[in-house]
Amino acid sequence: MTGRNAGGRAWRGWALAAVPLAFLLAFLLLPLLRVLALGGARLGILGEGYFQARLAWTFWQATLTALLALALGGPLAYLLARYHLPGKAALLRLLLLPFVTPTLVAALGLLSLFGPRGLTGLDLSETPALILLGNLFFNLPLMVRLGYAGFLRVPPNLNAAARTLGAGGVRAALQVSLPLAWPGLAAGAVLVFLYSALSFGLPLLLGGERYATLEVEIYTLTAYELRLPEASALILVQLAVTLLATLLYLRLGRAAGGGVPVARDLPRPTGWAALATYGLTVTVLLLCFAPLVAVAVRSVTGRAGWTTAFWTGLLQASDPGVGLLLGNTLRFAGLTLAASVLLGLLHAVATYVTRSRLLDVLSLLPLMVSPVSLAVGYLILYPSLRAQLPLLIAAYSLLATPLVVRSVLPALRAVPPHVPEAARTLGAARAGVWRSVLLPLTLPALRGGAALSLATVLGEFAATLVLTRPEWATLSTGMYERLGRPGEQNLGEACALATLLMLLALTVFSVLDGGKGEVT
Repeated sequence: MTGRNAGGRAWRGWALAAVPLAFLLAFLLLPLLRVLALGGARLGILGEGYFQARLAWTFWQATLTALLALALGGPLAYLLARYHLPGKAALLRLLLLPFVTPTLVAALGLLSLFGPRGLTGLDLSETPALILLGNLFFNLPLMVRLGYAGFLRVPPNLNAAARTLGAGGVRAALQVSLPLAWPGLAAGAVLVFLYSALSFGLPLLLGGERYATLEVEIYTLTAYELRLPEASALILVQLAVTLLATLLYLRLGRAAGGGVPVARDLPRPTGWAALATYGLTVTVLLLCFAPLVAVAVRSVTGRAGWTTAFWTGLLQASDPGVGLLLGNTLRFAGLTLAASVLLGLLHAVATYVTRSRLLDVLSLLPLMVSPVSLAVGYLILYPSLRAQLPLLIAAYSLLATPLVVRSVLPALRAVPPHVPEAARTLGAARAGVWRSVLLPLTLPALRGGAALSLATVLGEFAATLVLTRPEWATLSTGMYERLGRPGEQNLGEACALATLLMLLALTVFSVLDGGKGEVT
């Protein structure tokens, strides 16, 4: 490529990036800087034992979750890539469902299993085990899928050569497959750490005062106590840690993306391999789907047995009614979908065209920042927009856009360079290459990203809690309000709303993506 062509390509890319960058400036950087400037970051609190304990717990639970996910998901990913398992494709698609399940649904499911009077009879409330189980529920499927993709890229002839030279199955796995797939596994572990460190809904509902994480502490300091200097100091620490984690994730992701999945005929597992494969599969299924089943069962089970009272009460409720909750949820999600697909597509194409690492990092910036802090920043920076719907949609879009970018960008990078070049050689204009070649090749990834973003927004909770107003109540806020009221009827109605929200998320995800999307 000549210098003139490269310059023109970069100029066009940065022109495309103008809109998403302006959006990031207006709805991420400026509100965050406003909160930090107003608060004046009182860094001295980092020497206080109370805040040190909050920081230590937050990063300890995130690290432990990442290690547990790696210990369970890594071996299962290897075995799934190495052996033929009936229903394996369906299992991998099914493992995306916990990732798109709303946080409140997961929390309610865990309480139904391991809370007071839980279905298992084992009360884990007031213990850190409930938080760790919740983190694994969301992140273990992510680790399995990323690890599986990494092991598929290992050339099968290398493993076969090691076996021919006398290495046993375990030795070949540890000395040949694992080193080659390690960047993908490590990237998955870093992503699990990042999601667990920024977790809000689970520790808010399950952790109580004792096991509140950094995100919950920032929410308490800003929304209830108005102690912005202390909150700003915690936000800065959170930003520093998540920025380092994100840069490490991108570095590992680039190292893991060097190969392509290799098609092969796989044997059925036998002996210890069968025992390990089926044992790990059952363990992962129990961790990831038992809470969902528990929510649905709890919505039709009372102390006296099976009942429809909770669903009937939900339909008869007027404060607000389920119709309003459902309508608001769908309306906000639809508006967010349109905005996030446009912004995400522009950002992904601009990053691909410019080959800019800066744009790549900026696309992940919304995942590094506390949604609670941003929501407070919106209220401070844009007082005239307070209680205006565009502000809520902007917050939702900020959270959803990175998922579109992370789906489309790898798909664009995977297109062999000679394909668009061949189209140009045959006379296709630049716009024609995008319309006829690149768009069809990346459309499945775009559908997957759109499905993930829509399903995620359906159950969004952190920003909603700060920006919402009574007439904007959604299924998630309706569920949260019922959980705050005493009585079996309110708990049962919350489970009914959780079941409805879960079914809604699964339906939109299946319609948009068909369950084939890949989270990267």
